Order: sequence, then structure tokens, then C-alpha cells
Amino acid sequence: MAQATIDPTLTPDNQQHPLDSASVVRHLTHELRQPLSTIEASAYYLKLILEDKECGAVRQLDRIEQMVHQISWILSDAVHYLQAAAPRRQLLDLGEIAGGVIASLSQEQQVELDWHDAGPVPLVAMDPNQAQHMVRSVLQVFRQVGRSEAPVTIGLRADNGCAVLSFTCEAPSAVREQCTELLNPFDAHLPTGTGLGLASVKRIAEAHCGTVRIYPDGVNLVLEARFPSGA
Repeated sequence: MAQATIDPTLTPDNQQHPLDSASVVRHLTHELRQPLSTIEASAYYLKLILEDKECGAVRQLDRIEQMVHQISWILSDAVHYLQAAAPRRQLLDLGEIAGGVIASLSQEQQVELDWHDAGPVPLVAMDPNQAQHMVRSVLQVFRQVGRSEAPVTIGLRADNGCAVLSFTCEAPSAVREQCTELLNPFDAHLPTGTGLGLASVKRIAEAHCGTVRIYPDGVNLVLEARFPSGA
């Protein structure tokens, strides 16, 4: 008797409706949040009870916390890249979004803001979480591909009814020459730990009727995210 072939990707309740990649990533992210949180909390507790704060064990616990944050970041990057959750749009000030991200990354150095004299900039219709992730992603990648001694500059301006958020860093010539590859997911030139790199930035912009352009400008690397007015 011939045996029936069973598709391992289908569950008994779901055999007519296999999960797409976005659903799989969304569910995996949800399932992994709890163990990651437990690992992070355990590392934090162990650091508190260790008497020698300079010992190797504390340094390893710091490393564990960093790895948990990195894994969480990569999972979030995949969720945003696949647009696994439909955007919940509201009118946003991109200046406030960028400023809030910088404030939350208060330990990060070498970031400058230059939109103070940009004049009135249109509000945009974006999902706040995706807007924040977009800014964080660019900062994370630019700080890794740029020269460590030079700052990353964030600018905001109005242009033909659009809000244009720009990021600039001084980068080696090899990075500038191949900069468009940073928009490709899991490209070989991406720094480790950056997840999908700038691919999720492009996907977030497109999901909000925006565009992303990356290009060299002298010794600098520039990324511009342009969004139409949401008013």
C-alpha cells in the first residue's frame, strides 16, 4: 500500500493554509522573546551578586547581554523586512523620532543632529515602531561601516512637499564604491550582527510610500529616506 506523503510544513489545523514566511518569522520572534528575556534577566542578576565586578565572569555576562540584544535586534529586523505586522500609521515628526532614538542610545557616541535650522518639515504618515527601527538600523550600520573617529550626522529637511531624513558618515573607499549592496539582505559586505543591514530600511520606506537612496559624496557615505507629507 502506498504511503501518503505528508508536508512537514503543514499542521493538522493548517493543511490547507500553510504559513507564509512572514507568519513564521512573526511566530518565531514571539516564541523566542521569553527565553531571551529570561537569559538577559539571569545575566543581570548574576552580575549583581558577584562581589568582584572586574572578574572575567562579569565580562562574560556582559557579553551574554550583548548577544541577547543582538539576537533580539536581528529578529526585529526580519519582522520589519517582511512587514510581518501591518503598519499602524499616524502623523509623525521625523525629527522627534530621530531625537528619541538618539536619546535612548545615550551611551552611543559620535552622533550629531543638524535639523535645527531646517525650517518647517512636513509630518509623515508612518508606523512609529517602524520609523524608530529605520533610524536605529541606519545608525547601527553606519557606525560599523564608517570610520570610528568620525561622527554620524543626521539631517532633516523639506523638499518639494516631502520630509527627507539624511544620514552621513565618513567611510572607506571600498564601502563607498559598493554602498548600494548595503541595501541587499544578508549581503557578504554587511558587518556581522547587523541582521538584514539596510534592506529593512528600504522595505519600511516603501511600505510608507517613501524611497531610500544611498550614494557616495566625496569621502562620505549618504543615505536619504524621503517620505511624502502625510497631512
